[in-house]
Amino acid sequence: MENAYQWVPFYEALAEKLLAYSDKRDDLFALMKKVSSEQPLMKYLHFEREDWWEPRHHQIDPFSVIGVMNRGTTDANRTVLAKVIADTFDIKLSAPTQFAGIPTLDNRKSFFAGVNEVWELFILAIKVAETNNFTDEFKTAFEKAIAVSGNGLAYITMGLYWISPNIFMPLDGNSRAYVSAKYGITAPNGNCTGNEYVAFLDTLKAKIGEQSPDLTFPEISYTAWTQKDNKAPAGSNTTSAVDEQKQRVAFKQWYINDGGSPNSANTISSAIGKTKLKNGRAVLAVAFYDELDTAIKNGGLDGYFQASGGDYSKMEAVFDIESSVQRDDLKSGIKYYLSFLQSEGTSVVSGGVTAPANTAVGQSDSYRMAKNLILYGTPGTGKTYSSMQYAVAIIEEKPFADVKSEDYNAVFAR
Repeated sequence: MENAYQWVPFYEALAEKLLAYSDKRDDLFALMKKVSSEQPLMKYLHFEREDWWEPRHHQIDPFSVIGVMNRGTTDANRTVLAKVIADTFDIKLSAPTQFAGIPTLDNRKSFFAGVNEVWELFILAIKVAETNNFTDEFKTAFEKAIAVSGNGLAYITMGLYWISPNIFMPLDGNSRAYVSAKYGITAPNGNCTGNEYVAFLDTLKAKIGEQSPDLTFPEISYTAWTQKDNKAPAGSNTTSAVDEQKQRVAFKQWYINDGGSPNSANTISSAIGKTKLKNGRAVLAVAFYDELDTAIKNGGLDGYFQASGGDYSKMEAVFDIESSVQRDDLKSGIKYYLSFLQSEGTSVVSGGVTAPANTAVGQSDSYRMAKNLILYGTPGTGKTYSSMQYAVAIIEEKPFADVKSEDYNAVFAR
């Protein structure tokens, strides 16, 4: 692990280089377009797509530039990209070869939204890193950037962490779960305010100071990633069994309050309780929407639980299911459990305080389907079928899960 955090000064140096383009954004766009045309690993930026870049006024934000190195690929590829970035921006530091503690973007969504909002936050965040003063202007910019459809708390805090990893803590699913369990802190979720995020950082730093003063945010983020499959972090005062029982009780009550019957609540919660993710983590131990949602998407089952019917054996791509479980009960249960996590479920488990309902991280009430989608998974998981469903969702501008058979007929009849 000697070079594990070699990326920290490199990323900080890149942030300083990008700051120089805050008033030369056309130049940055032209530069990244040229580099992308010469590097196959950057083709996903698709600078030839006017339907992508015209609405962005042919500008690219600094977080999306840094995100070039932070997608789901091998460390070898990330090092290649880091060297390209170093040459492009004349960074004298060696390109990192290890990327410990860096949460990565979903390859299907490798852009940040709201160029102006992200630039404003970036500029103010650099000032915060220099002065250690979280100004009201920074807090307001933080809230505006999160509010842009397509961003969300996880992505925005990841971007802040990339540019100054000793000042900002990422709030991806792994980090939130670890911090909550390890330090007893209710990590913010959903559309938190700037004041709430800064208060969280202050509380976390105080807790770290009490337990291990020399520990850094990158080390915490890395530990959160390495322990993501464990049932509870080392040193935690809570146990997996207690958390799962609390989650089961909270979920059942939420289901009943939402109009479901007690019998159905018992049936579906029992089915969920007998099911684990392929990494061995009990489903009821999952307290964050994006953790379960990511596992489902990575297994090629995006939208599967919101649709009726279907091949129940497909669930085996994501879950280890006890033989006694009725598959229809489990499918129905997972659908409602996702809704539970998406609303108030997380706060019930992590802090006992009911939070207002909110949409999933990175989403908003206004719907817009990304048009650059990569469907992947093992053979037989429904990629071909899903491609048609996504096509209709894009054309009709509606959520994937809401596409019905009659929508197919209407679109194909045109």
